Amino acid sequence: MRALILRLSAASLALIELIALLSIGTLARADNAGFALAPKGAVFAVDARGVADLLEGDRGALVRPVLEAFAGPDALATFDLLAKRANAPGARLAQEVFGGRIAFMLPAAAESSAWLLGFESDDQRCQHLLLMLSAKVSAPGRYDSASEHLALRRVGGWLLIAPSSAEGRALIDASALRVPAEDAGESLIGEPLMQDLLASDASVRIFMRHRAPLGGATTIALRGEKRGLHAEIGGSYDAPPLGLSPGHHELDAHLVRAFEDRAVLVVSNPANGIPGRSDAFWVALLPELVPPPAMRANLSGERVFLVGMSNDGNMPALACAWRIEDVDQAEVDQDHFMRGVSCAIGRSVEQGKALPPSDAARPSDAVQPSDAAPSGHPVAQSTNDRHPVARDVEPAHTHESDAAMTTRSCAELGPFADRYLGTPFKLGQCQLCWKTVATPCGGWQVYSSDPTWLASVAERLTVSSCSDDARTGAGGIGFCDGPRAATLLRRWQPLAVPGGRDRVSSGLAAVSQMLERMGRMRFRYELSGPRQIRASIDIEPLGRLLETPGKKLAAPVGDAPLGTSSQPSPKGAPR
Repeated sequence: MRALILRLSAASLALIELIALLSIGTLARADNAGFALAPKGAVFAVDARGVADLLEGDRGALVRPVLEAFAGPDALATFDLLAKRANAPGARLAQEVFGGRIAFMLPAAAESSAWLLGFESDDQRCQHLLLMLSAKVSAPGRYDSASEHLALRRVGGWLLIAPSSAEGRALIDASALRVPAEDAGESLIGEPLMQDLLASDASVRIFMRHRAPLGGATTIALRGEKRGLHAEIGGSYDAPPLGLSPGHHELDAHLVRAFEDRAVLVVSNPANGIPGRSDAFWVALLPELVPPPAMRANLSGERVFLVGMSNDGNMPALACAWRIEDVDQAEVDQDHFMRGVSCAIGRSVEQGKALPPSDAARPSDAVQPSDAAPSGHPVAQSTNDRHPVARDVEPAHTHESDAAMTTRSCAELGPFADRYLGTPFKLGQCQLCWKTVATPCGGWQVYSSDPTWLASVAERLTVSSCSDDARTGAGGIGFCDGPRAATLLRRWQPLAVPGGRDRVSSGLAAVSQMLERMGRMRFRYELSGPRQIRASIDIEPLGRLLETPGKKLAAPVGDAPLGTSSQPSPKGAPR
């Protein structure tokens, strides 16, 4: 009897251990089951839990533009068409269809046109989706939608959907094998760049792998907040992202907020004036862009880059301000520095006249604001002389503190920009203006492509630079005003053919619409190394996805089959 009791006890312990292991496995699937569907080499994957919660309130306006930004505008064609066929309000359909977990992924093959969409489904949800897709049983657990060219399979609590091509069906079958096991060796769960994202409890988690030259991957954890959305972003890359340089500084968030009434984009970040990797092209053209050590020694380590809208043209108005310690010394340094730059501009453009004009942009890292010189952007040359035309410019906006500012002259930027960036950038009317701004706590060296924007920036720097608010320790902080950015892009139309309907024009129109709907975005980032970035973004929408209660979502143009051109593809998603 004692032996029997011991055996039963051992069996009970084994059963308890098995139950515990199964429970842990169930919890793991509940946390990362969506990413288990994707192969380890997938280039794009979404695991969304509680998407319906994000559709509520003002943040509902962000669901469409955010998904379009990450997966392309066709990614919502299925939802729109399902809403039309269900003859139900979009909000109700969203609660029924998107009330559970959803996964989406693009495989690794560069030329692949396949994609996979997964719904974690109980019987009722599964039947609802099958009916809306007009899917018919083709084999046990398998379905076909002939009208939409879709193949479907139900396995392990998921309804998997892909194009009905051989490649799509193979993608479904491969994913079905990963559902019960969540094998880290075969699925995206084992990707080293994914590990931080797997621990997040955000409603929507996104993974994007990038092609060369950037390489690496970006992860995004998206969750709903009271006033909009909050995104946590992580990235690890093969090349430095966006021309940014690592650094940490106590930055003035009060000053950044002071420009929210007038700027399109503001970025404040650490800078020391030493040329970086992204400055090589401009320094090779104009060695005078490298500031002397004495000039750099007067910098306080904080730079503010500002984008506005020009009153005299369609192009953006740019400005870059460097905080300085000694305003008198800064004025002398700036005059000497700009004399050298102006001579270099004349020399460079005059030499360039022997070469054919450039109609193509230089590499993207060549046009990023950087630490190369306090100007923070390229400079230019006069149209009718080998030396820049210096013109006295009265500030368009006057202020009682103007006596503390030194008004300078402006030189023509356009010929230089057209020669070395290309005329499609449409920067031919730019000027180069500069000013030293005195404040009670030091001052600024300011450079701008527009005299009106220079005056506006200088006026605000004078009154907003010495706040007692606590500083923010970060690699960079800033904001982007979506509606203003949309207006600027529609006016400027860089690289687009005037009046054309080319891909660039279509892309600019899509980006403009997305920015307009996303409203104001405030961000903060850290660079732990030259190739690693961590950022957070708070997004405040300006409207609702459904402006009128009960309004039905429109169907895609042409009501195209879901398994063909109206579906997302690798070309429609960022890499």
